[in-house]
Amino acid sequence: MFYRIYRFFLALSIISCALSVSLSQLFLLLSFVFFLLLPEKPKLTSPLIKILFLFYLWQIVTVLYHFSASGFDIISIKHAFRDEMKDIFLVAAFISVQGIKPADRKYLYKTFFIFALVIVITGFISIFSMTRLSRLISDLYKTSASWPYQHHYGKISNINIYLPIGLMNTHLTFGGLLAFIFPGFVFRLYDSWYKKESFSKISMSAILLLLVSVVFLFNNARSSLLGALVSTIFGIYILVFIDKDISKKMLKRIGIFSLLFLVVVFTGYKTTSAVKRVVDPLFGGEKHTDSGRTFIWDSTFPLIEKNPIFGIGSGNYQKEIEISRKEREKENKELSFFYEVTQRGHAHNDYFHLTAVFGRPQGILYLLLFGTILYTLLNGNIPKKIRFMTYGLVGFFFSGLLQCYFQDDEVLIVFYFLLGYLNLYAESEKKTTELKIEG
Repeated sequence: MFYRIYRFFLALSIISCALSVSLSQLFLLLSFVFFLLLPEKPKLTSPLIKILFLFYLWQIVTVLYHFSASGFDIISIKHAFRDEMKDIFLVAAFISVQGIKPADRKYLYKTFFIFALVIVITGFISIFSMTRLSRLISDLYKTSASWPYQHHYGKISNINIYLPIGLMNTHLTFGGLLAFIFPGFVFRLYDSWYKKESFSKISMSAILLLLVSVVFLFNNARSSLLGALVSTIFGIYILVFIDKDISKKMLKRIGIFSLLFLVVVFTGYKTTSAVKRVVDPLFGGEKHTDSGRTFIWDSTFPLIEKNPIFGIGSGNYQKEIEISRKEREKENKELSFFYEVTQRGHAHNDYFHLTAVFGRPQGILYLLLFGTILYTLLNGNIPKKIRFMTYGLVGFFFSGLLQCYFQDDEVLIVFYFLLGYLNLYAESEKKTTELKIEG
């Protein structure tokens, strides 16, 4: 009985990640509670679990260090769990997935696919909606003070085009979610083609890839596009050099398909202002936030240098970056304007932010987490279908070079669900291999 309830809430939590962060976290809490009540629970001893344990253990150590340094001021703890430490609960998404029985893994795959479909469909609809889709729902039961409209791109023919954000609140968050699902749709089409499935199945996979590509292109979150590109190239590398599945003939077909897509984009670029506004930033056209990254990075480096071991502490970035920014501004008076106007809520780089807040050991552990994910995908003997679904985990660490996606709970919860899904299969295949060797 507990298992069925746990499985139900787990599925709801995964799917609702495309709808509402509050709902997804509520269902995650419920699924985690029922996971703890399961009579049989898996042993949590995999390399990924060990790295995550060390990763968050170090965060707790730094919180305690700064708590003692503050004279045991309870406010420092409150600040810590108000900012960076607030997302520690989301690792429950990773743990909760481990309770799924082997017979229900196909059920879990379908759940992730439904989540991906909701992202694509809501994203495509939002391209043509002047009002944010989330407001259309929230306004039914509450009065919202937030801005109700989406960013207008221009027109294609007489149709107004808007920056798609689905049911999310920002285009960067939605871009982060798109980066997770995009490789899955690329390799879903490849798999249908490779297996010579029916024309209708191949066509459906092609249509879905086209839709997600259009949504992703108009979303224009370049950090996410970078991550999705890296994930896709990584997947192709495995297919070519490890699986040895892609022949020269297949590569030619992929090349032709990519060329046709580029021709369509180029035609749209030359004929419509909306597509031009989307494509220009991808090829050097600067956005107003671009230069700001370099100034916030320049202000973050002194924080890392002065606090190499325990960092500045969770909850202290806003205060410390203001001090550092002012100091850098005095040293570079001709650049004062840029130091003043740059966005500084976070470091706009996951590696810099984590290292500044929790010290260099945290940065090393973050790189070890990335390395463990790469090793698992390359050496885990994981079924292709599952690898295709989880390749987005690789790109996440490249998207983090230009954004703080690890600080975005709407993106991080999906990261942990997918990571838990990957770990579930890695451990299962490991046990199967061990049994074969023993037999």
